[in-house]
Amino acid sequence: MKNTLSLEEIINIESFQKIQDDIAKATDIAIIMVDYKGKPITSHSNCSKFCSMIRNIEEYSILCEKCDSRGGLESVRIKEAYIYKCHKGLVDFAVPIIVNNQYLGAVMAGQILVEDENNVDLEEIVMAKKNFYNLDENTKKLLESEYNKLPKVSFNKIKSISQMMFHISKYIVEEAVLKMSLNEANYKLTQGNKIDINIENDEKTATIVNLKTNDEEIESPIIKAIEYIDDNIQENITLDKISFVCNLSQCYFSKLFKKETGLNFVAYLNEKKVIKAKQLLINTDKPINNIAIDLGFEDCGYFIRIFKKIEGMTPKKYRDLNKKDSSI
Repeated sequence: MKNTLSLEEIINIESFQKIQDDIAKATDIAIIMVDYKGKPITSHSNCSKFCSMIRNIEEYSILCEKCDSRGGLESVRIKEAYIYKCHKGLVDFAVPIIVNNQYLGAVMAGQILVEDENNVDLEEIVMAKKNFYNLDENTKKLLESEYNKLPKVSFNKIKSISQMMFHISKYIVEEAVLKMSLNEANYKLTQGNKIDINIENDEKTATIVNLKTNDEEIESPIIKAIEYIDDNIQENITLDKISFVCNLSQCYFSKLFKKETGLNFVAYLNEKKVIKAKQLLINTDKPINNIAIDLGFEDCGYFIRIFKKIEGMTPKKYRDLNKKDSSI
């Protein structure tokens, strides 16, 4: 496995987002995944109105980022969930994501108050004024009102939730890394061979050649992707959907597709859809809008732009020219 990894390569972000949303809803806490620089990887789940308002105030937003950064680094240092207080006294925790001793990022969660605060000694990792300075009275009152609406949770429950998030994140990462290792090992066995994509003249046909090592045939996950595209050309095939079909992360799938075929996935998909569109334009009287829908394009204008980019003319002009030729 290569030395430098990113979260996008080892985790299906959209799938994790769904898990994150459900956990946030079930536990009443806010959750977000960030990379090692603190940049958000997922969308914030269940972010409190109080914290949304605080993060929109420049002075406090800077302090929030410092809390996230420090919390993530502390979790890496102890290699487990780290529970702490932010600059506004809210309880947060960070769950590190570490692969091969490389810190990739963290799951940040919290935005809650602890019930038994007097019996709990948590580090306040960024010291700041507790009062709301440089704000008008209406904003101060609104913030105080939203602060009082924050959920209060027992410290034992907070510890349990943080451990649950730690084990879930660890399991997902380990499974993803295992799949990557197996796919890369499989690729190394077939290194030097490629899927042969031949685009010939106007037919633009794609030929799939199975990869072979010695006398044993090995099917690349990209062959599965190409077969799926051919069988489901009428669908809106997204990168997320095709990478899920191949059991690969979106980032790794994209790199592997380009490496084995020499083509970008989206470019290949659009070529295949345009081939089918040309057949429908010549052999049917379907309106262009219907053809776009039949090929999984939600926007007819986008279909026309893709067609013109590949063929150098609009679908209507292509139909008119070819129907004239066929009538001669």
